[in-house]
Amino acid sequence: MSDTNARATLLATVKENVSLTALDGDTGEIIAAVEVGERGIAKPHELTLSADGGRAFVSLYGDADYGPNVPANKIAVVDLAAMNLLGHIDLNLYKGPHALVTGADGKIWATVDPNRCVLVIDPDSWEIEHTIWLEVPGHFFAAAPDGATLYVSAKEYPVITEIDMAAREITARIPLPVGAQGIRVSTDGALLYVGDFHRPLLHVIDCAARKVIETVPLTGVPGWPFVSGDGAYVVVTTYDEPADQGFAEILDTADLTRRRVVALPSEPFHVLFTQDNRHFHIALANGDIPKISLETAEIVEGGFHAGGTMPEALVRL
Repeated sequence: MSDTNARATLLATVKENVSLTALDGDTGEIIAAVEVGERGIAKPHELTLSADGGRAFVSLYGDADYGPNVPANKIAVVDLAAMNLLGHIDLNLYKGPHALVTGADGKIWATVDPNRCVLVIDPDSWEIEHTIWLEVPGHFFAAAPDGATLYVSAKEYPVITEIDMAAREITARIPLPVGAQGIRVSTDGALLYVGDFHRPLLHVIDCAARKVIETVPLTGVPGWPFVSGDGAYVVVTTYDEPADQGFAEILDTADLTRRRVVALPSEPFHVLFTQDNRHFHIALANGDIPKISLETAEIVEGGFHAGGTMPEALVRL
């Protein structure tokens, strides 16, 4: 292993630089920035790691975000020990790869929303092994903690698709009041947190009953919910677009009505909790990655900068 992997390292996809950027997890120093996309054509969005943690797979969604996007058709593969680009998985006619997750068997799963499919890709041969027809443009993933079940949300389409990852089959379609943004499964696998598509609401689905059992008001329209490693908190990244005001909304999982709101200087994207579950970092559109205390709900020292604007995904090595 190189020094990159010998210390605590954070990975961020950075759209401005079309890069996968590695930062020192303690100091925020940029260790490496690997150009994985093509400026103005193929920007990086989400990422997942290989089962052995040695490679990163980065979705190159296209030239913009959902809606006006002209889709690309590649997934970048980065060697994390050497921090260099190994190449691109060519998806051919499948376009707009976005959400990524690594299955229990090491296969890479990807949404391609223009094709309304989920792809299962071999991480070594880079071949598409299986395609699942969703019938809606799946955009976000949430995998159950046991790796058995995958949930897919579909933006403006009011449904969550449930997939058996071993059988590679759709097992249910869970109705929603309206469409959904990001989704996340609770640490015990019992609940699915669902960001409402266009309203300041967080829905809660009982995974066994496959129905919405609670809806919680928020300050801004949600992007993604994230669950702390100890299961005590759900942090929802939200945004008031007319006011250009971002928020991190901290909800207690024991009682979701206990909510604390942290105002942010820019639109927020992904959250990454510290290993002690006392703080989290949050990627902002202006390139900042501030650190926030879960105890005090305040921005504290220890924030970073991504080296470019529009960082989206955050992952710890």
